This record gives sequence, structure tokens and C-alpha cells, in this order.
Amino acid sequence: MKNYTCFLFILFLIGFGTQTNAQIKSLEWKPAGANLLRSRLNLETLQEEMEISSSNWKAVSNFEIDSEELQALKTKYYFGDPFILTNHTIRFVIQGTGMVFDYDTIRKSLKRIDKTIHSGYNFSASRFYRNNILFSVGGGGFWNYNPRITYFDDKTSKEWELYRPKNEGPAIIEEGYQGYSKKADAFFSGGGLKKNFLENEEFEYQKDFYSFDFKSKSWNNLGEINAKLKVKQSTTIFWNGTHFVQFGRDKVYLINPIENKVFVYQDNATYFEEGNHYFIKNDTIFYTKPQNLNSPLFIIPVNELLKKSTYVGEFYSKDFTFEIILIILLISLSVILFIKWKKKKHKTLDETEKKVLNYFLKSSNKSITTIDLNEILDCAHKSQESQRRARHITINQINDFLEQEFQIQQAIERIPSEDDKRIIHYQLKKGIEQKIEKILEI
Repeated sequence: MKNYTCFLFILFLIGFGTQTNAQIKSLEWKPAGANLLRSRLNLETLQEEMEISSSNWKAVSNFEIDSEELQALKTKYYFGDPFILTNHTIRFVIQGTGMVFDYDTIRKSLKRIDKTIHSGYNFSASRFYRNNILFSVGGGGFWNYNPRITYFDDKTSKEWELYRPKNEGPAIIEEGYQGYSKKADAFFSGGGLKKNFLENEEFEYQKDFYSFDFKSKSWNNLGEINAKLKVKQSTTIFWNGTHFVQFGRDKVYLINPIENKVFVYQDNATYFEEGNHYFIKNDTIFYTKPQNLNSPLFIIPVNELLKKSTYVGEFYSKDFTFEIILIILLISLSVILFIKWKKKKHKTLDETEKKVLNYFLKSSNKSITTIDLNEILDCAHKSQESQRRARHITINQINDFLEQEFQIQQAIERIPSEDDKRIIHYQLKKGIEQKIEKILEI
């Protein structure tokens, strides 16, 4: 399976010949080429048919299938996702059942290859190939939603196995915007409609948009989907591997989830109706209209429409309210811790500071001159500016320590000399001598 072309599902119910108005169970695919003609396996006549003109089918050969496998297929028949694996092998994955069939276009043989037992839990799942491994993501059934990622073990068990992410992702992976990007190696999901399954049934729009990164095996919430693109029950959304294509009656939105950009193509002469089953060829989407058994194929050449489109904004945006609040709280906490640290960083007196306080206590008037303080600080030989700075720092540190640890405010006061106001004397505040003596004894 080195080279394959992955087509999104189309299992088209249509009539032909004498059965024009009858529903025919068939497995359909689009052969290589740019035309709008299809091929299918008619499960009623067991014939391979090709479309010779719009909704006009012609049998080209018979094909073989085991009778029990045919009965199981017709009993559980829903839709089939076709994947062209090689030049002569087409794989069909039946929606909601887990059944996998390979059709050999040379031997004209349709054969079931899986051993699935339980089914019915993943209708509308997204199917795709990654590194030659078939994945199925999401879907729903039995009034429940299936948010799991599974893969088909093609080599050993021939069953669907659980692929385990590192964290939880969206609760609903169905409808809305669902698709795997080979370029980003990621699965995108969002915009689904959650039913409440109550008597008064309502739908809850899932506004968050996620990506599952296969390299890290992690889900990431990319933000909230642009409110202008809100999905409704009748909204048609296709995925071509690069862009989501969303119908909006008189316009088409072309959405690139990797670049987070939304473009709009508007053609006043064209009415974009609902689309149904679709498949992809390169960038182009081929689709049919719902509730129309004889619907021809319609095409949307995405790259061509992009050239004529207008950029209208981002697809999703992150709400940073929580992050902003968290940053504010962290900054506030940092400021508080810094203030506390600053208050506590000077918890003891050094020897020089003790020497200064002892000098005050021994002085008869509990004061000290600038000259004496310079001698104590051993800075008398330095410049006047250096002396002033040393005195200023030492006195402030002593005062800060006594205030923070013992609530003594301005223990050492600066008093200008009466003879010369430029000269400062330092005075120990009256009434604190005994407190200072006890502090120095600690």
C-alpha cells in the first residue's frame, strides 16, 4: 500500500435501466481521471458497472463474493468509504459496522478482510490513511458519541484496535469540521452538534476547535471557532485534505485550519445547495445532492475558487482571559514575595553595625559625630562622597533591621549641627537604650 489515493466516502443509492426508481445497494468509487463518471459494484446484480453518462449505468462485468459475506454486507449496509490502494485494489470501509472489503479489479473479486464482531458505535466516523495505516476517528451510535481513535490492524488481528492519546480531546467527533491533514500530520475536529437525547431534543454547538498531533499523540485546544461560521443541522461541510469547504447558500467558505484563515467565495449567479456523499481528487471535491437518487456529480475546484476569494478573518481564536488572570496573579505573588524577602534579607546585625550601636550606648549623650562614625567604618581615608555613602548605607541598614525585627522606628536620628547645618550628628532615639542592649546580647 505504498501508493494510494484516499477518497472520502460515497456509497450512492441510485437506479438504472428497469430499476430507475429503486434503491440499489452499491459500493461506489471514482476512477482516476478528471471526468465526472463513476464506477460501482451493484450488490443486487453482482455486477461491476460504469457510468456512461450522468446517472446512466452500464454493466461491464460480473464480480464474485462469498454468499455469507454478501448477506452480512447487505444486512448491515450503510455507506462505504472507498480507498484506492493500488492500481487493481479498492478498499471499502462500511460506515458504522467496522467491516472492511477489498475489491480486486483484475480478478473481479470482492472479499471481506476484517474480523469485526461488534458494530454500530461509529456511524459518520472520519476515515483516512496515515503511513499506510487505516484510521477511524469519532462517530456515534446507540444514542452515544464515540470520541475514540482506532486503527485497522491489517497485518495480525484484522480487527480495529484502540489508538491511545496522552490526553482527552473533544467529546464529540462527528459532523462539523473533521479531517486529517497529511501536511500537518494532525486530525482536526470541532463544530459538532451534541444532541441531549431528551423528549425536547436540542442541539448544543461545540464551539471549540481541536487538533490531534500524531507525533506527540496529544490533543490541543486551538481556540473557539469564528462565530460567523456557526454550524447548523443543514450545514454542508466538506474536507479536501487542506481546506474545509462550507456552504452558505450564496457563498462558499474556504477554511484553512493550519494557517487559521477563512476565505469566502461569492457568486451571485450560483446557489450552493446542500451536498451529500462526496469524494476527493487532488484539491477538487465531487459531491451529490441529498435525497436525489439520480443526482449527477457536482464539483468544487477549491484552488480555483481560492484565487477568486476574499480573506474574511481567522477560523479560530484563543481566549486568553485565563492566561491574563494567571499572569496578573503570578506578578502579584512575585511582588509580595519580593517585599517579604526584602524585609527578611537583613535578619542580623554584622560586627560593624554592632560596633556602631555599642558606641552610641557608651557615649554620654548617646550620639556620635561624623568624624567618629567615619573612624568606626574605617572610611576616613576615602573621599568625602565615599564616606557619605558608607555612613548612609550603615545607618539605613541598622534602622531597617530594628524596625523590621523589633518595630523600633528611626532608632538612629540624623540631627544637623547648630553651628554648621552641613554637619550631621547621629543621635540614638531616647528611651530605647535598654532595648538596644538586649538586642546586642542576642
